[in-house]
Amino acid sequence: MLAAYAAGLGSCWIGFAQSFLNSSEGKKIAGLAPECVAVAPIIVGHPKAGKSAVPRKAPEIRWVG
Repeated sequence: MLAAYAAGLGSCWIGFAQSFLNSSEGKKIAGLAPECVAVAPIIVGHPKAGKSAVPRKAPEIRWVG
């Protein structure tokens, strides 16, 4: 996903697709061999719009010792 971002692409992990892709029907539709196991289905494409940065709080660092 980081490589896709670096190439100007968007990506999203589609967790609900994992169980479908591991079913015999899903493997047949996707053209996967029966011994293949889907681990992390990810879609990749060109985003319609750029994503704005998420506002974050300044880090709070506490030293112990």
